[in-house]
Amino acid sequence: MVLLLSAAAAGWFGISSAMSQQDVSGVPQRASPELENAARHMVSLRGRTDGVLLAAQGTQEGHWRFVNKAREMYTVGNPDEMKRVISVLYPDARASARVSLFLTDDTIFRHRAALKSLPASAELNMVVGERSYRLLRRSDPAGERFFAEVRSNLAVEIGRERLFEEALWQLARPLGKARVRVLALEPGGPSFLAALPRTDPDAKRALVDVIDPASLARAMDSVPGQVLLIVARVESDLLYVKPSSGPERSLSLNELFKAAADAEVNLIVLQTASTPRQPAGRNSLWRSAQAQDSDAALQRVQLADLLNGLAGPNRRMAVVALTAGRRTVLEVTPAGDLPGALPARQVGDPLSAIVADITHRAFVTGVHANLLSAEHQRELDQRFLPRIPAALQVGYLVLVVLGLLGMPVAQTWWLRVWPPEVAAEYAGRRGYWAARAVRGLVFVVLFLPMTALVAAPYNLARQIGEAARAPVRGWRWLSGRGPHPSGDAVPPVPRQARRDLPALDRAGTRGRAPGR
Repeated sequence: MVLLLSAAAAGWFGISSAMSQQDVSGVPQRASPELENAARHMVSLRGRTDGVLLAAQGTQEGHWRFVNKAREMYTVGNPDEMKRVISVLYPDARASARVSLFLTDDTIFRHRAALKSLPASAELNMVVGERSYRLLRRSDPAGERFFAEVRSNLAVEIGRERLFEEALWQLARPLGKARVRVLALEPGGPSFLAALPRTDPDAKRALVDVIDPASLARAMDSVPGQVLLIVARVESDLLYVKPSSGPERSLSLNELFKAAADAEVNLIVLQTASTPRQPAGRNSLWRSAQAQDSDAALQRVQLADLLNGLAGPNRRMAVVALTAGRRTVLEVTPAGDLPGALPARQVGDPLSAIVADITHRAFVTGVHANLLSAEHQRELDQRFLPRIPAALQVGYLVLVVLGLLGMPVAQTWWLRVWPPEVAAEYAGRRGYWAARAVRGLVFVVLFLPMTALVAAPYNLARQIGEAARAPVRGWRWLSGRGPHPSGDAVPPVPRQARRDLPALDRAGTRGRAPGR
């Protein structure tokens, strides 16, 4: 069945033709949320004014829904109707017009078999969130594989949905936040890594970190959450590095990855085909607080731009994402057989120069990246103190704030646990004030959060009770039958003075004349 909703028959959309032309963010109301998102993204592409643009969604039954830039929807149920899509939604389009389809992500992940019915000449794009990626196909003996082009020279294989989303998150991570450390494995070098890299005093830029290969696994403990970049040749499970002097050294790649997981470190190995000489000089990938504006602009690029720069001109790299517990493994390999022309490169050129300096212009044949998962990395970024889970830290701060609400009660209990110091018991004032400082610190840091869940409700209930009894106490005080509402002792009013006040004493003198 074919359903064409034109401007004259806009009842399904609830908008008129004039409104649809003015509101570029509008989408068909009867479309699914995924198709609405794809149509909204398609309409927002200001630079794509030529050719035929259509948002599309496939279904399990093999049907297709298409939406044009005027927000008109056309549903296709058979091959004959598929041939009329362009003539119906773009009646003025030329026969040679380029057709670009923006597919919903659920179409790729759940109804991929329906792609066979689309026009072979159409350019396919996948819409994920607010971005779209050009689809590249590669035929293998096991079947057809799809890749999303995230950069001009970098594509991500579209496998399982969760792995694909994980790969996109990792590649979109800004280098400035990733804190990339470039390592030079030199025997006899330092046996530890400082929390921050050394800085060139003149240029105010970070330097390459030199580390002894035998101490690398242990040194990772001091840099949790950071990215360590190593240049090496990988053969099977062994990682070979060439120091500045002496023969090559080998390390176990699996042991390094295990140490990185234990230390909560992101480890990236750049695999070269030639002798892997070690980096030297400056680390241009580290964002320094004293960096120049041009360097700051470079640091706004993402991890995908770095991998894109590794590919070099006229060469593609493919990313395959895997999971290993709380870790994400990205395997980046050459993919020269992916179809499609390579677009012009932009950010990749300066990054290619930086990578060339790091690898001494050696040809990069692949990348092994063993990274923290997106979920674990977010949790790590939320920590104030390393090695302590963010949930525990946030919970502790909540208990401290809650403990402040119950401080009056907690202080009363604290006096019984740790009585106040007596100045006479100390030889000098320094010892006395030091003891008071320790007692106050223990109270705020330990006792206050420990008793917060009991002290805060108890103090609140006590305050509510005091507020409820305040009017009664005030009336009794005015009548001379009770103490002051504050609880302070108030001397009794002399009898002669009471006779001068209105007759409100408890002896029942109401209505008597003064002095009688």
